[in-house]
Amino acid sequence: MRDDSSMGGIRRLLAVAQIHNLRLRALIAGSVLVLLTACNAMKLGYQQGDHLAYWWVDNYVDVTDDQEPQTKDAIARFFAWHRRSQLPEIEALLQRAKSEVQQPVTEAQLDRFRDESMRLTRLSYDHAIPDVADLLLTLQPEQVRRMERKFADGNEKYRKKFLRGDPQDRLDARFDKVMEWSTLVYGRFSRQQEDAIRKALAPVVDNAEARYAERLKRQQAWLALVRQVQAEKPPKARVIELLQRFGDQWQAPPTRERRISYEAASDTGLAVAATIANLTTPEQKRHAVNRFQGWIDDVRALMREAPREAPRKAPVQPAHASN
Repeated sequence: MRDDSSMGGIRRLLAVAQIHNLRLRALIAGSVLVLLTACNAMKLGYQQGDHLAYWWVDNYVDVTDDQEPQTKDAIARFFAWHRRSQLPEIEALLQRAKSEVQQPVTEAQLDRFRDESMRLTRLSYDHAIPDVADLLLTLQPEQVRRMERKFADGNEKYRKKFLRGDPQDRLDARFDKVMEWSTLVYGRFSRQQEDAIRKALAPVVDNAEARYAERLKRQQAWLALVRQVQAEKPPKARVIELLQRFGDQWQAPPTRERRISYEAASDTGLAVAATIANLTTPEQKRHAVNRFQGWIDDVRALMREAPREAPRKAPVQPAHASN
């Protein structure tokens, strides 16, 4: 076991997600992808991923005794599939990153890396959809209200950290998040490097309000979907269709207005990441190579441990649900 806890690794991944404007927002798929790259504790976090993913879902909906077995079975199946299907692709992505981090880094390279990461995110989301549909069909009104409260709590923390105070306070908060990830990958930075990173972060801080507005829209769209399923109890096929549409809308920006906003936020994040990479010294690049190799070794070990996927059990049927 390395020197970080799995929860500390999760916090660092969230900083990376903010830099690259990733959309990790599905009940099961999102939590698993967070666990998947939990930085220094990736192997430990992944090995405990089924427990942590269940904790994540339970935290949002307070899983009932009736829902618990099906939810745990769904998470176990997801991890079995993910080990077999996705870890080889993740290893290839890490190998590419290890190679590219040794050279000057362009925003175009980072854009391709982000797009590939988002493709894997969507594959995981799509694979989880049938089991997420089963869970949504059994949610009770109080569970939906709990989900809404959890979103509100998270939004308040986000506003307090990134949207309040004067511009310098906002910059300091974003800088701390970015440096949490940067030092993990590259090691220690000099004062001169940190000053350059602070300067590069200004456009990211300027876009904070727009990113927060997008976050709220996405949450409201999700809650509207959940409320619709809870109220109507439609056939499972219809719930799957709604979840697919949600992924189409919120994992890609279809409208011109959202596409412009998305591209602006993405470009600023990519510019920061490229700036950080190209500020690094040869020693810092060697640190990054070693870090990526450690993650590659973890992924290979996890693939060797891959269990067989358990068969899908019949879902728990809600009252008055159609099949």
